[in-house]
Formats: sequence, C-alpha cells, structure tokens
Amino acid sequence: MATLVEIFEYAHAQIAELSSADEKTIASASGSALIPALYARAGLASSQLRDDLPLLTGELRLLEAAVINLESYEGSEVMLCTGYELLDSFTQRRRNVHPLRLVHGILSFVYEARGAVGGTGSTVLGGDGPVPCA
Repeated sequence: MATLVEIFEYAHAQIAELSSADEKTIASASGSALIPALYARAGLASSQLRDDLPLLTGELRLLEAAVINLESYEGSEVMLCTGYELLDSFTQRRRNVHPLRLVHGILSFVYEARGAVGGTGSTVLGGDGPVPCA
C-alpha cells in the first residue's frame, strides 16, 4: 500500500505544482482522492492480520491516470518506473488463470479463499469485473 500512496502523493504534488487546475481535478488526476480509503482498508487488513488490500477497477484506473499524468508533469524516473511496475503487476494478476469463487460477495482466487477474501494478493470486484491486487 505504501507504494500506491507514495505514487498518488507524488503525482498530486507534481500536478499541483505544474498545473493551474482546481483541487478536485488535481485529486482525480493524481489518484490522491483514494488515499483516505487506502488507509482505512490498511487499518482493517492490519486488524485482521492480512497483508493484502482490495482495489476496485475504477481505483486501478486512478493509478493508470496518475502514472500517465506523471509523464506529462515531469515526474521522476524512479516514480514512473515504480508506477509502471505496479501496473505490470496488476496486469500479470489479471491474466492469472486460477479459478475464482465468490466469498462474501467478493471474487477470490480459489487457492486464496479462507472464509474471507485474502492471501497473497486478493482479487476484488470492480465496476467492470475482477481486478487482481498484489
């Protein structure tokens, strides 16, 4: 989660510095609007001794937007590489051929289902289908 938050925070700072857009637009373009929800999910995961966080499809698109916008707003090479590595990781998980099952209304890989969505990298249900998370 720290990497996601770091990318969103960095993108927010870069876009805010180099753009004349309003705060709502900057929060959307940078993905920083998602940060409070990520912290809430991290707290819940931690209380359940879990090391995974669900992301919805739309939230993954925020990461894509943040990385693309970093290219336009002079983002550092390190943050761009980190962002692209995260996106590649999600793409690999999306291609995972393991069977899925529904657990408490959320799709999960069968080998990860343990009475609740979990394990190393859970699959979550987004607006247009499941999106795997690392």
